[in-house]
Amino acid sequence: MEKKKRKNRTLSILLTVCVVIGLIVYLAVSSFGESMIYYKTVDELLGDADRLAGRTIRINGVLREGSIRQKPGTDEYRFKISKRGMVVDVDYSGVLPDSMQEGRDLVVQGVYRLENKRFEAAEILTKCPSKHEAKAQAIDQ
Repeated sequence: MEKKKRKNRTLSILLTVCVVIGLIVYLAVSSFGESMIYYKTVDELLGDADRLAGRTIRINGVLREGSIRQKPGTDEYRFKISKRGMVVDVDYSGVLPDSMQEGRDLVVQGVYRLENKRFEAAEILTKCPSKHEAKAQAIDQ
């Protein structure tokens, strides 16, 4: 009788541990999938626009010279970024980063709208300049 109780308790503990481990794995996998954001270059985005449109993604490109336009009296901006000869128009509402300069690498996060072929940015990140920046820009544009 004692042996049967010990066996039942061991089985209960083992079952509880399996359920807890399963729950942890499920939560980890489901939260990872929801928080994943694609990182693409401008040319990769435009090459796969049908699949990526409407999803929150980050795209990398070089800020095109003379492309920044501000809607008068607002904090709404339009500009262009490019990579490997491909160009995408970006709409952004907010304060532009101080380090955002023409010819500098940017990473913008937001949603690409296939219907008007524009990227609606919610966030702008500037990449730090390096000694290889001039060479990279010549290749990218």
